[in-house]
Amino acid sequence: MADGLPLLSGPPPAPGRAESSCRKCNKEFNIIFTRSRQCIAGYSYCHSCTDYQALMPRANSNGYEALNVCAYCVEFLQMTAASKGALRSFSLAKLRKYANAYNIGLDHAVEKDDVIETLLTARRPNGCLSPHHEQYYRQYSVPDRYGRPRGLFSRTGPGSGPTPPPPPPRRPASRQPAYEFPRPDLAPDDPPPRDRPTPPRPRAPTATSRQAPTTPPRQAPTTPPRPSPSRPSPPQAPRQTPPRQQPQRPRASRSSENLNVPRTPPRARAASTSLPPTLNQLIEMTPASISALSIGSLKAILFSNHVNVGIILEKSDLVSKVTALVEDEKRERERQRLAEEQEEQERIQRQREMLEDFERARQAEAQQKSETDEVPASPSPPATPPKAPPIFTERGGLCVICQDEEANIAIVDCGYVLSPGASSDLSNTFQAPCDVQRMFRFDHGW
Repeated sequence: MADGLPLLSGPPPAPGRAESSCRKCNKEFNIIFTRSRQCIAGYSYCHSCTDYQALMPRANSNGYEALNVCAYCVEFLQMTAASKGALRSFSLAKLRKYANAYNIGLDHAVEKDDVIETLLTARRPNGCLSPHHEQYYRQYSVPDRYGRPRGLFSRTGPGSGPTPPPPPPRRPASRQPAYEFPRPDLAPDDPPPRDRPTPPRPRAPTATSRQAPTTPPRQAPTTPPRPSPSRPSPPQAPRQTPPRQQPQRPRASRSSENLNVPRTPPRARAASTSLPPTLNQLIEMTPASISALSIGSLKAILFSNHVNVGIILEKSDLVSKVTALVEDEKRERERQRLAEEQEEQERIQRQREMLEDFERARQAEAQQKSETDEVPASPSPPATPPKAPPIFTERGGLCVICQDEEANIAIVDCGYVLSPGASSDLSNTFQAPCDVQRMFRFDHGW
């Protein structure tokens, strides 16, 4: 055990008589092979059944001493030495089994925390249970063997093993306060035995009555080795079990006075309509409405959404897990919504950019087309101005016809004929020479 050896309440009681076989496995003791060991429960066990050890407080001095413990007792002793946090790890059924084994009253304990507080309150300052609880455990809760002792050459019969002892006489009295709670579903359980002789279902109660007496004979052989207080308990065990099974039978008979067939369809409809809410419905619900759901609905919600419940037994833990599931779903949907909005904005931005690029390309194409249309309409530069300077160079000196001698006659553009010898005559003839004549004469020195 992680917390150390479990503690015990005190020294074991002295055995009333010598036992010839192991109380757990029913193996016969002998001098050669098997030696008996005294367990804290006050009974003799073999070496195989006492492989565990525990610490027992010393009677007259401080401290503890190690003692052998049987395999059945060590489970409860570990719970006795467990802390409050360790007890929370046990299931509620195991805690109730521990309380019933030591006769610790859980009449007013409903929640798991109440059960743990009751178990911690039952301990003494040294961490052990009181001698009263230990005596009850030794007398009524330790399993007993049955059948003849198993020797060296004997075979173990099928199903051999320790059988739990009969319930003590105080258990029916301890369960009576449970009916004091306002339970409407348990209120009609008391009068049904009066309606038992109704004719519609005479065979159903008899079947249960026939099966109920079959269980006591199995426990009857266990009574001879047990002390005298345990003998009146076997007849009370079957008395207690039939009343729980019988109230359900007369309910059917009372409802079947008119007709029993239409009684079942409403139950099937109720089961079909009580489906667990979906995630869409849980998101719309408030935390108060989620906590108002039943434990079965909460577990069904977690199972349908692949959430591991583990060993959770409290409703508050289930509610917290469902609330965390709803919060995670809300965050996931919000993240998905933001991602979709971002993708939509990016798509709109890409479309806007594509439209702008298309508009710019269309405008550029239109502008280029307009420029190409305007180019033919504009006047082209004349080809003669670049050739005008070579005209004067060609007329510089040589004759344009023979290209051997210098020219002595020039035909000016204005229509006049000029020559070097007749320049003076021509100048005298015309009163006002034109600009072309003056330029030509100046260039050629005529």
